[in-house]
Amino acid sequence: MANDGVRSVLTAMRVLERLTEPGLVGVSELARDLGLPKSSVQRMLRTLQEGGWAAEVHGEVTRWTLTPKMFQLGQRHQAGNDLRTIALPVMEQLREETRETIHLATVKGDSVFVLETLDSPQAVRAHVSPGMSIPLLASAHGQALLSTRPEKEIQGVLLRGLTAYTPFTITDVDTLGSAIHQARVRGYAVNDQQWQEGVHGIAAPIVVAGVGVAGIGISTPIHRMSAELQDKFGGMLVKAAMAIAHRLGEDL
Repeated sequence: MANDGVRSVLTAMRVLERLTEPGLVGVSELARDLGLPKSSVQRMLRTLQEGGWAAEVHGEVTRWTLTPKMFQLGQRHQAGNDLRTIALPVMEQLREETRETIHLATVKGDSVFVLETLDSPQAVRAHVSPGMSIPLLASAHGQALLSTRPEKEIQGVLLRGLTAYTPFTITDVDTLGSAIHQARVRGYAVNDQQWQEGVHGIAAPIVVAGVGVAGIGISTPIHRMSAELQDKFGGMLVKAAMAIAHRLGEDL
């Protein structure tokens, strides 16, 4: 049997579902449609209002409607799905050519959120899972995407502090700033065991309208990486990122 917390969540979902229907609705009508006490509906509407999901529309009778937040959430979800759908063929070709782990990621706060991964077919490979959260500054994706941002924003992120995750993590602000600048110049960033020992990462930003919306990357065991291969993979990633950006509407 559902406890009070679960019942509250279910009630909130029912109220939200009712608010998605056309037209404004009042508390009495909501209570009648949902078979709930007016006091419960009023309390739930106030909670949804505080969270930014519902808004009052004042008139002779106060009525309620959804805010744009629900629509924006749906748009973000759809955008993520569209990005994965568009990027997948490019990722598959990249995996076939490199035989390494390929991943698609975006920035979420101070982390990189992995949207999609295609595992290397080789027995010894780097493991990156969809849904994984990786520290922004210790990842190739994070550094690549930061390289598309204004210098003031980059400095603001760097000054929030650098954490060491391995003996190879860059913890000096100037050194990491230089690495991000280098990523901007060559079009891709490098993570040489900065987050996980034994793993080498390379990523290029997918740039649309001047902003890095996501990154495409390659992860390999460190023993398979060399300077020559890093340059080769970096160039392949830049081309892959441009191909995805073009499919998202960016002019080549």
